[in-house]
Amino acid sequence: MVKKLIRQKYFVSKELRISIALIILWSLLVTAFFTYFAKEYGGKIMNGNLLFVIVMLGYILIVVVLTMFFSHRLIGPFQRLMTEMRLIRSGDYHRRLNVRTSDDIYIRSFIKEVNKILEKYDKVQKYNKKMIKHIDSELISIISIIEEGEASKEKLRENVLAFHRKLKSLAGDQ
Repeated sequence: MVKKLIRQKYFVSKELRISIALIILWSLLVTAFFTYFAKEYGGKIMNGNLLFVIVMLGYILIVVVLTMFFSHRLIGPFQRLMTEMRLIRSGDYHRRLNVRTSDDIYIRSFIKEVNKILEKYDKVQKYNKKMIKHIDSELISIISIIEEGEASKEKLRENVLAFHRKLKSLAGDQ
């Protein structure tokens, strides 16, 4: 039995590493500041159980505020992006996703890649519309030749070959 080699990627994208590092850095800085403040002023103001309760409430407040702040930065843009994607899905293919400068750097780089995909999709949609328009007009002209009743095989063959060449040229434009 052949042993399958699995390659693991230990380092993810630079933007995600920066985002996580900022979360950790801000968390450590705020916690260190609060710890310093509690140590310096807590002993001077009061001692005992009340100080413990105040310090614990302070840490809980830090966790809640940082969680809300970072979840808003990381998760917040997705509701707006989902709305924009619904508009794109409904046929507004020229629309692009937008992010705020305050949104997370990893989300901004992701949206940049999604917009590149949307740009290609928009080009394909425009090409399809153009192709359908040409096919429709050529088929109508071939049908009109057939309906005239005096269409020879040679004339039909020429029109079909001209139609084929036009399709090939349109396919080359893509």
